[in-house]
Amino acid sequence: MQTIPVVKKIQTLPEPLLREVEDFVDFLLSRYQPETDEYPALLLARVAADGGAFAWLDNPAEELYTDADGEPV
Repeated sequence: MQTIPVVKKIQTLPEPLLREVEDFVDFLLSRYQPETDEYPALLLARVAADGGAFAWLDNPAEELYTDADGEPV
């Protein structure tokens, strides 16, 4: 199979369909690439970070402790 015609067809797709193609390619790759223990953890961390799960950490009102708090180690 020649990849050039496929690539040209993909390049003509609108953005929503490009996202579907990317999802499908990821699905196909996941079936043929062995997973390691690290990959799912990295994927979950990326999803959490991109989804804003840690955005509250940037809120100054959430800063409960300062460098002066606690005991030296």
